[in-house]
Amino acid sequence: MAEVPAVGWPCSSCTFVNTDLRRRTCAACRTRRAAPPPTKPRTKRKAEAPANTCGGYAARLSDYKHKGVTGLPETEDAPAVLEAKLAQLIDMVRAAERVVVLTGAGVSTSAGLPDFRGPKGIWTLEDEAKKKKRKKARPPDLASISGASFETVRPTFTHDALVALERAGSLDFLATQNVDGLHRRSGFPRNKLGVLHGCVFTEKCETCGTEAFHDVDLGGVSFQPTGNACGTCGGVMRDTVLDWDDGLPPAEWGPAERAFGAADVCLALGTSLRIIPAADMPALADRFVIVNLQDTPHDGAAALVVRARVDAVMERLCAALGVEVPRGGAPAPAAAPPPAG
Repeated sequence: MAEVPAVGWPCSSCTFVNTDLRRRTCAACRTRRAAPPPTKPRTKRKAEAPANTCGGYAARLSDYKHKGVTGLPETEDAPAVLEAKLAQLIDMVRAAERVVVLTGAGVSTSAGLPDFRGPKGIWTLEDEAKKKKRKKARPPDLASISGASFETVRPTFTHDALVALERAGSLDFLATQNVDGLHRRSGFPRNKLGVLHGCVFTEKCETCGTEAFHDVDLGGVSFQPTGNACGTCGGVMRDTVLDWDDGLPPAEWGPAERAFGAADVCLALGTSLRIIPAADMPALADRFVIVNLQDTPHDGAAALVVRARVDAVMERLCAALGVEVPRGGAPAPAAAPPPAG
């Protein structure tokens, strides 16, 4: 009788022509057939950011490589330096006939919403995740840093202060790059507010231009139909949130550009001034002041750069101007006219 081959015999059937061996298999094949196939360890699925958060908003946008510099360190002016700068800021605003403001994500961080280019910003951590992936290290869980829900956060002191300044006649126009709707919730008048990059709560009729402001994030991007009909003309309602390659709506950009061009002073609050054309708006005014914890590309052209938290600066400014800041804000109307074109 032929000898049964040793382990490793390559024949898949383990048989010779010998009749007896056809009924037998080698020990190696019996073991191989009995053992379950090897399986790869299951990897835990990465949690997705809730749709109604900054992380969820970022996930809606298309891939884009040119998000600007991220992760720069944050610094704060020494107390004595800050006092001198605040005195200069107060004098500038007092002397100005027309003041405008541009806001960025930094005015909403104290409400619980992360910024985008700060040390723990959305784009910063996204860049870190890509670097760690290339190094085969474990990337950060972006879902865990998405921040609070757009629907539950409330206006910050800065939002309420801007409303108070407008009512006192000390602020002529406000333009924002934020999509969080907090300026609307604070009660800032819509006809003096340029919402440059859209709002997650706002839809607009493609036919008559009627706007509707909701309590829930509509979840859209790049002017897609929301599924709602216009209450005025029955037309198709579309979201207002811009994607990277979308142009700024003329109805928002036009009034803002004119107001900034006619201003004596512009305050750029909580913005890194990295995304154009919004980043170029402060320079339209005669002079502009930057209040931001990080360096910006426009620091050299600014009349004053204040390295401090926006809420603290606005508190000092309003106190010096004798402007009381009620907290809580007025509810935003469901429909309100945008700035006059």
